[in-house]
Amino acid sequence: MKLGALIGCLILAMPVLAAGQPGVVAAVLPAGKSQFEFVDNKGDATRPVTVWMYVPAGCDQTCPLQFVMHGVQRNGETYLDHWVPFANGGDASGKATNGGKFIVIAPEFKRQYFPKDDDYSLGRSTAEADPEKWAFAVPEHLFDVLVSRYGLKATGYRLFGHSAGGQFVHRLHLFYPRHRASPAIAANPGWYTQLEWGKTDTTFRFPYNTIGSRVDESRARTALARPFILLLGDADVDANDKSLNRSLGANAQGSFRFARGNAFFENARVAAQKLNGKFAWQKVVVPGVAHDGAQMSRAAVDLMGGAGK
Repeated sequence: MKLGALIGCLILAMPVLAAGQPGVVAAVLPAGKSQFEFVDNKGDATRPVTVWMYVPAGCDQTCPLQFVMHGVQRNGETYLDHWVPFANGGDASGKATNGGKFIVIAPEFKRQYFPKDDDYSLGRSTAEADPEKWAFAVPEHLFDVLVSRYGLKATGYRLFGHSAGGQFVHRLHLFYPRHRASPAIAANPGWYTQLEWGKTDTTFRFPYNTIGSRVDESRARTALARPFILLLGDADVDANDKSLNRSLGANAQGSFRFARGNAFFENARVAAQKLNGKFAWQKVVVPGVAHDGAQMSRAAVDLMGGAGK
């Protein structure tokens, strides 16, 4: 047998190994915008998630990962597009900044598999006893797959969600507090799960607060002691916004999003005092911005000290 043919046979005979194992060559990062279906084999494999990804030219395995959670319209690609200029190291107009490049990951929870609003914003925490099957676990499981597939060097990721995505992020932080997101930023959530325990005279229970939920005092103490940023636009004050939850439980938190956000943050501060625990959260107000995912994204990048930092 000729040498070339022999080498070809040997290559075909070699076992195919998964990325992340010793000696395995990782897949090449796909430059630009791409899309794939993520089957969560660590969680609920019956509910695949569409993943939008953007890799700037010149980004390698050392680039940071930015996860972006969409709003109630389940428009992952739109939110990805908001972040593309920032990922390229520029601002919203494309003008260069002092920030570095980073990879953007925008999971999309399609209604085909997550039909109810609660399946996304409440993370299926009421439907599944196993936390690994919650939607809140998807970013963690997806992060592991991306690191393994592409040989990424990251040990954690950055997380941002606006509107319903902000609901997702703040509840992920409460329900799944040992996540690897840093920072975790929730922008302009429409309503919240307030931290409460032990009350018997309360009018409301979960999802408006943690009474009857799986967030016990131990989980809450961990969540309150970990960095979390609540990002609020001070012009997000439309009490008649058609997408605003106006149920009795939500209205008890305030008439509009900005008021509800301030109430939630104060509630968390008091909860940390009651638990005699650390309070590592921040509230950042963005002047003049209403319910605008693009502008809140810009503010989030600024909070990170510039893209890629």
